[in-house]
Amino acid sequence: MNLGQSVAIGGSQAVQEGTALKTEKHLLTRSNLRDLIILCCLISSALYGRNVVSTVIGFSLLAVGCFLHVVAKGVLIRNVVLCNRGVYAIVRHPYYLANYLIDCSLCVLSGNPYLLVAYPFLFFWSYGPTLRKEEKFLASKHGDSFLNDSFNIPQLLPDKASLKGWRGLFEGFSIRRISLKECSRITRFGSLGFAIMLIHGLSVGNVRELSYLFHPLRSDYDEFWFMLLTAAFFVLSLIFMRVARKYPSVWQRSSE
Repeated sequence: MNLGQSVAIGGSQAVQEGTALKTEKHLLTRSNLRDLIILCCLISSALYGRNVVSTVIGFSLLAVGCFLHVVAKGVLIRNVVLCNRGVYAIVRHPYYLANYLIDCSLCVLSGNPYLLVAYPFLFFWSYGPTLRKEEKFLASKHGDSFLNDSFNIPQLLPDKASLKGWRGLFEGFSIRRISLKECSRITRFGSLGFAIMLIHGLSVGNVRELSYLFHPLRSDYDEFWFMLLTAAFFVLSLIFMRVARKYPSVWQRSSE
């Protein structure tokens, strides 16, 4: 296998092989799992407290998840080849690992320990059927190449051996493969994180002090900045999406 051949074993191949991977409907899917987690986190942030440790851990997981999201997209060559270099040499499904870390980060930021404990089970319940279907399809299409990589590259969580290749994380990466829709998605994740922190600050006894968001006192600047960051990231997400929809052909040409 030559270096120009990058083997896409990753979860993001669910998009590029979409028609081949159509399956029966499931109660819990990747799409409605994210919606469920966002709803639960927003509600939980009004009921549970936050502290410095959970805030640091939550935003650290969010940053790592968004980083993997972008790198996985930048390495993947859609509808062309199977990818075993770069981040795809560390895990076969880096895009799904990124989703796992992002959703976990929102659970941590929400302050709800029960949601955090339940999330891994919900994740594998919703992603399990897709992972099985993808790998079955890839094995039938790529044969020994895929089987060889499935023995040497972990499916979702990296191990000690695969992490030794972290220096080659960006091998095959191209910024031109990062679409505006992906930029919109990443900024929306940031907006959600700050929105959860804002609700923490406004919950329970602080709801009556909403006016201080616009006229902050010395002790109210946390909520004021969370409000600004939530709005800024959300507006940026809308701008990216609007531009992507208005000029799709221009972006597609620049990404080739």
